[in-house]
Amino acid sequence: MINSIQLFGLVLLGGLAAGEASRRLFSLPRTTGFVVFGLLAGSSGLNWITAFHIESIQLIIDLALGLILFELGYLVPRSTAGAGRQRLLAGLGIALTCGLLTFALFAYWGFSTGSALFAAALCLATSPAITIATCSDVGARGERTDLLYTMVAINGCVAFSGVALLTPFLNDSEAAGTLARLGEGLGSIIGSLILGGACAGLVLLGAEKLEKQTEHQHLLILGCIVLGVGTAIHLEVSVFLPMLIFGFLVRSIDRERKVIALRIASDARVFLVITFVLAGAALDIAYLGDYWPEVLLIALTRLAGQLLASALAGKRLGLSLRERGLLTVGLQPMSSVALVLLANTQMLYSGLDPKLVGMLLATILLMQLCGPLATQTAIKGFGEASKLILGRPPAKVPEAAKSHGGTAP
Repeated sequence: MINSIQLFGLVLLGGLAAGEASRRLFSLPRTTGFVVFGLLAGSSGLNWITAFHIESIQLIIDLALGLILFELGYLVPRSTAGAGRQRLLAGLGIALTCGLLTFALFAYWGFSTGSALFAAALCLATSPAITIATCSDVGARGERTDLLYTMVAINGCVAFSGVALLTPFLNDSEAAGTLARLGEGLGSIIGSLILGGACAGLVLLGAEKLEKQTEHQHLLILGCIVLGVGTAIHLEVSVFLPMLIFGFLVRSIDRERKVIALRIASDARVFLVITFVLAGAALDIAYLGDYWPEVLLIALTRLAGQLLASALAGKRLGLSLRERGLLTVGLQPMSSVALVLLANTQMLYSGLDPKLVGMLLATILLMQLCGPLATQTAIKGFGEASKLILGRPPAKVPEAAKSHGGTAP
């Protein structure tokens, strides 16, 4: 057994080495190396990182996920009302089509309606961490990258709202009625929106007073994320939805660009490494061996739903047939946030079918391993990768883009 401080150093150094090996030796995204190192150090390998260790630094994990979701919300570009409406409709169409098909699959396998809906909601969320990290590593910058961020954010909003709405219905030990459970779920969503708005208001007010002092503004944002995550836990509302709303509102309202956003891929990369390594350590590769036929069907169903909706919405978004396919590929990574949501739900409601849990864990693992390459393929296909993987110097990024999360406004 190693202590938490040793674990922290092991995660950082091992993740760094594995990420660089992945990039330099295999031309794969660094995030793939982070996850593989986690698998080797966790229960699937040497068992250096145990469930006890992961639980002991849960606060850091929650903070890392809060930072990631804040940045995802912040990376959603401002647009005209008409363009924003078209993107929202397209994103909802992609999420709902994917959700309906995956729900039908889980229902066909015989799971209860509530469990099938919950599993489908988890499958909706595209990984914000993989999207942000991979786009940063390849220097993704352009209209199609902005569109990808927008679709990932919409998927996340739908998934987190769906989980918040469905979670009360998974508790069979209480005799609460349908309306009471629905009210609890809606209350969690409304509370999340209010909390995200309060955090955004605090940052916007603070940025006005602090002016453009980078270190102070970063401390302000970090403090609001910690306070927001802690408040969400205290109020027993969704932890992740408020942070996504928080980032989106800051970017949308701050038209004078007074806020200097905290970027996890550069300013706080330590949290990004921790997220991927510990996600790998928490997953057991044995699940993939046990449920690989089901996992392939889940992955293909997600792909088919997203591809169908992207094809139908492509004209509205101004995408060619090739770009619609690439957008679908970019949406494949499954969020490690789903791992946290699944673990929390399993702790609260032990009635979740072990087979369903195993299938979902195996699906998350597959998408954690293959997802970074999918995102990298999509960005390269869009022609918006300004950095080459194998060591060439990056293209210069305009100052305006640097201050707005690495993407052009």
